[in-house]
Amino acid sequence: MILTRLTVTDFGVFRGRQTIALAPRPSRPVVLFGGKNGAGKTTLLEAVRLCLYGSGALGARTSKEAYLAYLEGRIHSNPDFLIQPMFASVSVEFQHADVGAVHTYTVTRSWERKGANRIVEHLDLERDGKALDELAGEHWQEFVRELVPPGVAQLFFFDGEKIQQLAEDSSDQRTLADAIKSLLGLNLVERLQTDLNIFQSRLTLSAEEGEPERELYDLERDKKALEDRLRTLMGLRSEQEAHLEDLRGRIARIEAKISGEGGAFARGRETLVRQQAELKGRINENESTLRQICAGLLPFALAPRLCAAVRTQLLTEEALVRRAASREILATVRQELVVRLAADDLWQPLSCAPYAAIHELQERLVDKVREPFAVEREQEGSPVHELSPGIQRQVLNWIDQTGEVGRTGRAIGDDLERLYRELQRVEDGLRKIPADDVLKPLLKELHDAHTVFADAARRATEQEEEIKSAELALDEAERRSAKASERLIEERGEAAKIRMIPRIHKVLGEYQSRLIDRKVVELQAAVSESFNALCRKKDALRKIVIDPMTFGVTLYDRQTRPLPKAQLSAGEKQIYAIAMLWALAKTSGRALPVIIDTPLARLDSDHRSLMLRQYFPRASHQVLILSTDTEVDQAYFAELRPKIAHAYHLEFDVSGNSTTITPGYFWKSGSHETH
Repeated sequence: MILTRLTVTDFGVFRGRQTIALAPRPSRPVVLFGGKNGAGKTTLLEAVRLCLYGSGALGARTSKEAYLAYLEGRIHSNPDFLIQPMFASVSVEFQHADVGAVHTYTVTRSWERKGANRIVEHLDLERDGKALDELAGEHWQEFVRELVPPGVAQLFFFDGEKIQQLAEDSSDQRTLADAIKSLLGLNLVERLQTDLNIFQSRLTLSAEEGEPERELYDLERDKKALEDRLRTLMGLRSEQEAHLEDLRGRIARIEAKISGEGGAFARGRETLVRQQAELKGRINENESTLRQICAGLLPFALAPRLCAAVRTQLLTEEALVRRAASREILATVRQELVVRLAADDLWQPLSCAPYAAIHELQERLVDKVREPFAVEREQEGSPVHELSPGIQRQVLNWIDQTGEVGRTGRAIGDDLERLYRELQRVEDGLRKIPADDVLKPLLKELHDAHTVFADAARRATEQEEEIKSAELALDEAERRSAKASERLIEERGEAAKIRMIPRIHKVLGEYQSRLIDRKVVELQAAVSESFNALCRKKDALRKIVIDPMTFGVTLYDRQTRPLPKAQLSAGEKQIYAIAMLWALAKTSGRALPVIIDTPLARLDSDHRSLMLRQYFPRASHQVLILSTDTEVDQAYFAELRPKIAHAYHLEFDVSGNSTTITPGYFWKSGSHETH
C-alpha cells in the first residue's frame, strides 16, 4: 500500500481545501511535515485514521452520539467569520495490490451540519477513478477495513503518546498483547469464542423459563446495560480528548501571540531587574575603589618614567649625603691621627734610634694620613630635592608601589567596562518589555485557558476511573453469567451441541496458543535486532524474551542477566518502544506506510542521529514524519535530506485561526527543495 494523496477540507485547523502529494520516490521513502505545536501535525494523522475507519478511529466502544459530536467539533471554525463552515471532508488516495493487480483507491469521508445538532455523514469509495459499484455502499466501510485492518494499522500509524505508552512499564503487557492479537488476527478467534458463549446462552434459554432461566436472563440484561454504559463512557472520553486537544491548540496560539507581543521578555522582567540592581551595585563598588586609588598613588602610576627619574635622583642625593658624612668623619679621624702621630709617647720606645730617622718616619706617616681617600676625591654634586631621610624613604616606597597600583587600576577599569556593557544589555532588554496594559489581557486569557484545561484534564481522569470501574463491573457480570449458564446446563442436561462448545473453545485456545508461540519467537529476534540498531549503547541489550502467556517482556544484557526496564534511561525506553513497534510492523508481513507523529521529542542527539540513519529510511517503503523544528532541525534535516521525497511546512496563522500547508520545511521553500 502506498499513500499518494491526502486532501482535507475545512477539517480542524485546516481552512478550505488543501491537498498534499505523498507518493515516495525511488530511494526517497520519507515525507516530512514540519510544524510548531498546535499547527495541526496530529490533525493530519487523525485525518488519515478518521477517513479510513470512521467511528473506529475513536475506539471500538464509541457511541454514535459521541462520534457525531466529534465530527461536528472537527468542522473548521473561526470566531471572526460571520458565516461558519457547515461542511468538512477528508480524502485519502492510495495504491493497493489486489489479486495480482495494482489499483488506485480513493476513500472520501464527508459530513455536513444540517440544522441544530444534526450531522449527516457520507462515505465514498472509488477504484481507479470509478465508484465501487459491485459492492453496496453500506459495505464500503467493511471493504476498507479488510484492505487496511485497524488492528494492524495501529502498528504503522502512531504518535508520541503511543511510543510513551509502550515505554511505560505499567501498560507494556496490555499494549503488547493487543498489538500481537491484532497482528495475528486473534481478535477474530476471540470474537468467535464470544459468539459461542452467546450461542450457548441462547440454547440454554430456548426451553421454558424457570427460576434459573430468569436469573440468567437478568444477568444478561445487566451485562448488556454495563456494555451500553461502557460504550457511552468511551464516547465521552473521546469527546473529552478532542476537547483537550482543542484546548492545547488554543493555549499554543495564545502563547504564540504573547511571544509576538514581547512576552518572552516580560517573563524575564524580574530576572532583568535583579541583574540591573546587581550590576549597578558592583559598578558603585568598583568606582568607589577607583576613587580611593585616584586619591592615593594612582597619579604616580600615570607617569612611570618621571617616577623612575625621581627615584634615580633621590638615590643619587642619598649617596651624596652619605659621602658628605663620610668626608666629615674622615677629616675628624685624620686630625686625631695627626695629633697621635705627633705625641712623644708614641716614639718613646724608639729613643735608641737616630732622631733624624724618627723625625722622617713621623713626617712620612703624617703625609700619608693627610692624603685624600677615594671618597674625598669624588666629584661633589648638588642636591635637587634636599628631603629629609624619612620623607625620602617614604617617597621611594610610594614609587615602588606604583606598579601594583597601576595593575589594580587597569583591572578595575576593565571590569567597569565589562559591567557597563552588561548593564547596557540588561537595560536594552528592559526597554523591549511591553507595557503591562498590553500583556495583561493576554496573560489573563492564558491563565483562564490553563484553568479550563486543568478542569478538563481532571474530568478526563475521572472519566478514565469510571471506565475502569465499568470494565471491572462488566468482567464480574460476564463471570457470573458464565457460571449461571454452566449451572443451567448441568441442571437441564443439554444436547450434543452444548457439549461441543467446550471442545471448540479448547481447540480455539490451542490454535491461539500455538500461533502466538510461533510469532513471539519471530518478534523477539526482531525487537532485539531493532533495539540494538537504534540504541547508541551497542552493548546495552543482548536479547528480549516475551512470555507468550502473559506477554510480559524481560530484557537481558550482554552477560545474559535480567535487565529491568527501569534501569534504562528515558531515551533508551523511547528507543525500546520504537523498536517494539518497528519489530511488530516487520513481523506483520504487511506492506503499509508508516506515519509517526513527534517521534524525537524525548531523545538525545545521539539517539536522534541513529533514528535518522537507521529507522526512518528503513521503517517502510513510505514513511510520513510529523515533526517540530526542534526535533528535525537544520543539521538533522541535512542528514535526512537524501531520503526525503517531499517536505511540507504547517504554519498556523493566529489572525486567521487556521493552518496552511506549503511545500518546503521551516527554512526551505518550494516543492523541490529536497532534491
